[in-house]
Formats: sequence, structure tokens, C-alpha cells
Amino acid sequence: MNADTVLTIGLFLAVFSVPALLAAMADGRSTRASSLSILLAGCAIVWAFSTKPGGYVASDIPAVVIRQIASLIN
Repeated sequence: MNADTVLTIGLFLAVFSVPALLAAMADGRSTRASSLSILLAGCAIVWAFSTKPGGYVASDIPAVVIRQIASLIN
């Protein structure tokens, strides 16, 4: 897996984990699964940023995500 793929997976995990965490907190349930998911998302994002030569610029991230989704569809 390259850094772009790991970044995309990490961003999707983060986006879907936050509502799960908030819902678990609102219902009084345990937040272990959503907390672990947020931790994994953070680790994936940090790993992607640290392994890509030159890193990422904030304006490049949407293009990276779109390119990864397009490569998955094709």
C-alpha cells in the first residue's frame, strides 16, 4: 500500500468514527470501538504523512482522495 491509499483509508475511518463516538456517548454506551477506530485513523494519517517524500500540502489532499477513489473504481 502506498501512502496515498493509507491516507485515504485513514481519512474515511476518521470521518465515520466521529459520529459513532458521539452516538455512543449520547446513548451512554461504551466508546471502545469508536475510540479504537479513531486511534487507527490517526495512526494511518500520521504514517501516510511521514512516509510520503515531501509530505502533503493541505490543498493536495482532496486530489489525492479523488485519485484513490477513481483508481478503486477503475
